[in-house]
Amino acid sequence: MQNINNKNQSKTSANVVLDSSLAYKRMKTIATGLFMIMTIIYVISKFVEIKFHWVSYIRAFSEAAMVGALADWFAVTALFRHPMGIPIPHTAIIPNSKDRIGEGLGSFISRNFLQPEQVKKRLEPIDLAQYFANWVLEPNRARQIANGIASTIPRIMALLKDGPIYNWLESTITDKLRNLDIASLLADAIGILTSNNRHRPIVDLIIFHADLAINNYEPEFREKVSNNTNWLPKLFSVDDSAADSLLASIRETLREAAHDPNHKLRNSIDEAIKHFQQNLRSDPNLRGNLKNWIIDFSEHPVVTNYIKGIWADLKRDMSLPDAVRHENIVNALENSLSDIANSLLKDNELRLSINNRFKQWAVELSAAQGENVGKMVADTIKSWDATTTVNQIENAVGRDLQYIRINGTVIGGIVGLFIHVISQIIFKHLG
Repeated sequence: MQNINNKNQSKTSANVVLDSSLAYKRMKTIATGLFMIMTIIYVISKFVEIKFHWVSYIRAFSEAAMVGALADWFAVTALFRHPMGIPIPHTAIIPNSKDRIGEGLGSFISRNFLQPEQVKKRLEPIDLAQYFANWVLEPNRARQIANGIASTIPRIMALLKDGPIYNWLESTITDKLRNLDIASLLADAIGILTSNNRHRPIVDLIIFHADLAINNYEPEFREKVSNNTNWLPKLFSVDDSAADSLLASIRETLREAAHDPNHKLRNSIDEAIKHFQQNLRSDPNLRGNLKNWIIDFSEHPVVTNYIKGIWADLKRDMSLPDAVRHENIVNALENSLSDIANSLLKDNELRLSINNRFKQWAVELSAAQGENVGKMVADTIKSWDATTTVNQIENAVGRDLQYIRINGTVIGGIVGLFIHVISQIIFKHLG
């Protein structure tokens, strides 16, 4: 879509140049043809006025018209080249003064358009943010912009070098991890988890696994009880009875805690969690240990390699997007642009803030680069080929300059006729 728009713009520019060239040639032909007509009329009237005195007025008109036409032809031609190729002084003004014209034009643009005060004054009444929002919300405009951005992303990705990106990602993420207050973050997370008893399923899971552990480690438990019992009670199997009673009591306590939300065991677990939360905020040793753990974690090769892999995967996906991924990117960009535009239209404070920022940037840019823009214009004009420059300017304004020749022909003829009439009156009166 973007390529089609660029081609259409190029065709439009080419058509404008062609139309200007044709208009210039047409008006040049008319001006030259008018001069030739005056010449023919002059020659005919010169012979006829001997028999018909009134023809002298026609001869005077055509004669002065030729002089006016030739004078204005010389003036117009002298702007662009030497008339008839003769290097008459002060002719071919534009090609001989191209560099000076460039400097003057660059200075004019810089002085009159790019001064900070001028830029600020011109931008003051303009609501740039609203204009942008309305422009984006035109039918299919956001879609076109999004499609253009999405089509450009693969080329931008191809230009980016991996090394600096890897280093930037690694340093940025690892610095963020090292400066992360993991203890306070965990304390906040525990606070969110325990509010409104959201942690009860976790306590249920702890009780369930405690009961499961009792069953799994029952042989080891009985062995420890037996090892800590003297030989005399063992003769009467007191150790087995003690182990049975103790295991039964523990299992019964766990069963009661599983069904009673206000059981003492649950309250003890809650107290332990609260105590741990307080230690996360106040115990320097615990906080220091967590800090060191985060630092070690951030420096681990697995983490650094994973960070590099993030960029590699992103670049691969963005450089070679399939049709579905490209469409998803376009849709996301389109929705974002539309949301931004709608927000700008609805939020006057936001629009005012963005306008002020844009205008401030424009003023700062004009202050910093205004002279450089003028110099760039001057240098660009200086670099142009003289013949090409003359042809471009002549095609652009030559049509209007040909009116000067036509006006010179007509006005010259009228003035000549007026002088002839006055002369006839004066000499007739004197005679």
